[in-house]
Amino acid sequence: MLYQVDITVVGAGVIGLAIASQVTNEDKEVYVLEKNETFGREASSRNSEVIHAGIYYPEDSLKAKTCLEGNALLYDLCQKYGIGYKRIGKIIVATDNVEAEELQELYNRGRNNGVALKMLSQREMEQLEPNIRGVAAFLSPSTGIIDSQALIRYFLKKAKDNGAQIVYKTKVIGIDKMPSGYKVRVEDSQGSFSFITKVLINCAGLHSDEVAGMAGIDVKEADYKLHWCKGEYYSVSSRKSKLVDRLIYPVPKVGEGGTGIHVTLGLNGRMRLGPNAYYVNEIDYSVDSLQKKAFYESSVRFLPFIEYGDLEPEMAGIRAKLQAEGEDFRDFVISHECNRGLSGFINLIGIDSPGLTSAPAIAKYVSTLVEEILKNY
Repeated sequence: MLYQVDITVVGAGVIGLAIASQVTNEDKEVYVLEKNETFGREASSRNSEVIHAGIYYPEDSLKAKTCLEGNALLYDLCQKYGIGYKRIGKIIVATDNVEAEELQELYNRGRNNGVALKMLSQREMEQLEPNIRGVAAFLSPSTGIIDSQALIRYFLKKAKDNGAQIVYKTKVIGIDKMPSGYKVRVEDSQGSFSFITKVLINCAGLHSDEVAGMAGIDVKEADYKLHWCKGEYYSVSSRKSKLVDRLIYPVPKVGEGGTGIHVTLGLNGRMRLGPNAYYVNEIDYSVDSLQKKAFYESSVRFLPFIEYGDLEPEMAGIRAKLQAEGEDFRDFVISHECNRGLSGFINLIGIDSPGLTSAPAIAKYVSTLVEEILKNY
């Protein structure tokens, strides 16, 4: 007789742990499986640590809705539980008239999504950030920065306090649909074993399409194939760290795969630039030093104080995108796959930016799906 549990979450990144913290209680036996040696080792800890406002995404998309809700929830969590954060705001700046038109479109999109934004006059821009350069800009007051590791640890502690079991160095290698749920085959340092779970939640990040395939979904037919997009960061000389007070972003270029190389500030005031965005076929977190020229040329357009010698390679991350290079916007996939004959299997695929901001809102949404599933048992 195989061991049986109520809920299994695959992946102990910020999304998986947020969900585990939301669905776990004394009445449910919940396991979180993580192939790495500890939590948050991939996209969750290799990002800009920005609390996004919800500007960039089409109206009524999951990205827009969960970002706006997650923004408010994150600030509440930070204040209530002492998670490090700063609501420092962000300025998006256009450097020529063509970008100014695109900036206006972006401003309208953000306003339509319900984000509080302020278009700045030239004088206001110069007053707020005298060291940047541009012909037009707007301010997003609700954008901020967060200690992402502290946030992940909060979700981890809440999940464990509620009774969840977190199992590291454990990789899912097979999934079979059973009358009572799913037989999950895993591999750890001791070998392989199987167990039964009523609900299976796929939060495997960069490998979530593989996990969907194990459950019997034709990934290509479902349009769940992921494309890995790498983003690198360069640190800026500490001599320049006080020259801006907010996050400074360019107008994003269509088809670029991200929001453009921008200024991020750490909670300690450290300045860095990034990320760039280019598609890769393997996971490699090294930073290409040959990108330095591109970083300099991209940023000096709106940050005239940047000098080539200020930049040093820092870190890289990889995003799991549903859109291939040059393709249009793709939304998060958050799907209870009952229509594919997989009742009790919940897929989260393509949770790239703004996944960190959206995490608490996504967790609330998934918990409603889980409750509905468990009603039928």
